[in-house]
Amino acid sequence: MKAYVTGGTGFIGSHLVEQLADGGDHVTVLIRKTSNLRWLNHLAPKIQFVKADLHDIDSLIPTLEDVDVVFHLAGLTKAPDTATYNHVNGEGTRNLIEACLHVRPRLKRFIYCSSLAAIGPSPDQTPICENTSPHPLTDYGKSKLKGEMITRNYADRLPITIVRPPAVYGPRDTDIFIYFQFIRRGLMPIIGDENRLLSFVHVKDLVAGMHAAALSDRAVGEAYFLTDGVVHSWIEFAQTVARAMEKQPIRFGIPFFVLDVVATCAEVVSRITRQTPTLNRQKMLELKQPFWICDSTKAEEQFGYRPVYSLEKGIKETAGWYLENRWLK
Repeated sequence: MKAYVTGGTGFIGSHLVEQLADGGDHVTVLIRKTSNLRWLNHLAPKIQFVKADLHDIDSLIPTLEDVDVVFHLAGLTKAPDTATYNHVNGEGTRNLIEACLHVRPRLKRFIYCSSLAAIGPSPDQTPICENTSPHPLTDYGKSKLKGEMITRNYADRLPITIVRPPAVYGPRDTDIFIYFQFIRRGLMPIIGDENRLLSFVHVKDLVAGMHAAALSDRAVGEAYFLTDGVVHSWIEFAQTVARAMEKQPIRFGIPFFVLDVVATCAEVVSRITRQTPTLNRQKMLELKQPFWICDSTKAEEQFGYRPVYSLEKGIKETAGWYLENRWLK
């Protein structure tokens, strides 16, 4: 398979590129002048880098020649405003598809990596499935839903598949890593209700699922959630990290109102620094939801998706990677 990957230098994308290259696929990775290649340098003999801009169709067209499958993972998870989210996650997707149509009208598959945030949380303790009506809460979620809608608009001209991961973790991740840092220091912060429910997926299971979907005829025109197959509570996740780190941390709660104040202050500071804060009021809206849970049964039934990482196994491997690479001291 001749694969083309956007977002290949990021956390999820680098694992996808690695899996494809190690499996013998020819991989082309779209990069920018400012792209950090640290996770891909060891694959340089196996993969090809091409420079182009998702907002310049003419620059994309030459890079897409002789491609079988496009994995579109590039996108923003943090942005200063709605327009920026839509410009990158929405219009960037449209431009890439238009370039694909120009060069490869018979492309075998276009995989769009969306997010559970595009559909929104469950209203109760029942994991949502693919026929749940979308109700995204944040600008990020709305922009990923816009990307889905744009992708679906081309379904009569391209064989498309949409993948919606929930919370993703694993080696190289910098978001959930923050929690490992707390545990390493002997602290176990519990934000809000410890019984909040979440779906997780290990990054290697996620990219294996994307690959399998790309090869499945049944996946054409479909959307899928990919999880580890189990619903977890926040306290279960925290205790799993503590076991992996061989720590008995001090547990303490952080009320939402405290983080609301922090988020508001961070937004005020961001107007001065022009840096998008990690914690803002929209992120708080997501954190307050009790049920970020979804069901991957459809993927299991239609193209044989089988996660191999339990939370225990995945967290242990991730903690080991952080320690081995001196992220944790």
